[in-house]
Amino acid sequence: MSMRLYNIQLMRYYEEVLAQSARNYAFTGNKKWEQRYRILEPKSDKLLKKAIKTADKKDREFFVAMDKANLDLVEMETHAIDLVNNGQASEAVKLLESDEYERRRKILLDGLTEQVEEIEFDEPKSSQSTSIVSDSIKTIIDLEGELYEKLKAADAVKEEFLAMITHELKTPLVPIVSYVDILLSEKLGKINDIQKEKLEIIKTSSRFLLKMISDLLDVQKIELGQLALVKNPHHLSQIIKDVLARMQPNLESHGIMVTTDLQENISCLCDNTRIEQVLINLISNALDFCPKNNGKINIRLRLEDNTHARISVIDNGIGIQKSKLDKIFV
Repeated sequence: MSMRLYNIQLMRYYEEVLAQSARNYAFTGNKKWEQRYRILEPKSDKLLKKAIKTADKKDREFFVAMDKANLDLVEMETHAIDLVNNGQASEAVKLLESDEYERRRKILLDGLTEQVEEIEFDEPKSSQSTSIVSDSIKTIIDLEGELYEKLKAADAVKEEFLAMITHELKTPLVPIVSYVDILLSEKLGKINDIQKEKLEIIKTSSRFLLKMISDLLDVQKIELGQLALVKNPHHLSQIIKDVLARMQPNLESHGIMVTTDLQENISCLCDNTRIEQVLINLISNALDFCPKNNGKINIRLRLEDNTHARISVIDNGIGIQKSKLDKIFV
């Protein structure tokens, strides 16, 4: 088998493995597939560049065209990998199953296959090495394809499980809210103001959890980055106060002192549930890393340049490494 044929077969192999690695990463999020792609892609690129450099004029034109087609594919595949790393796996799958991606793959694969067939026709039929290499590559490609289909099936099972478990979580919460309403109505007997206050916190927290579970039921939209925000005018100071009231028992049990410096009457067009979710996460993190029984958390709210509001959550804990700041909301 000629070196030219061997190189083209190897290019075809790299293309298949890179495509499967990108797809497998999109479906599983398993870092080993990204690592495999990152290792093999430079080798594929190096092989094409070397082929261009060493080929004669006729072959050079072919390899230049294949290099262009390969770069187009790599552009889409690396973008898909970046999407997965940014929490948009469904968008990555959508990209790698798009007609445009398949069109680009077809250009590269058709070009390589045509050259293989042309060379095989010109070379002596007695040589069996070509068929051995081709069979080996076909076996690897078939195995990668089978794994890809299994991963798709596993992804479907995951979605079904998620829908089931969120439904099961939602079921016991509904009567909790209902019974709290009954207690607050005092149909079962009088309750004092402190009891009312605590029951209101239970009710608010339960409704918040119900909202979160409802979002999970629509998880596909979350993965696609299409989660709908319900925006209405809200006073940010009131949102902060509501969150602190809900978290007060937990803060007290840890001996955490919370102080606030809130500028009143700052109205914001926002989804208050999402703002609450962010605040609860930030305050919970502060609570976890504050010294127990001596922890201090300060929450500030200020209007900036009449168009932006800044909410600051400051604690006396160990702080967050600068290298990890970009991961706070991941």
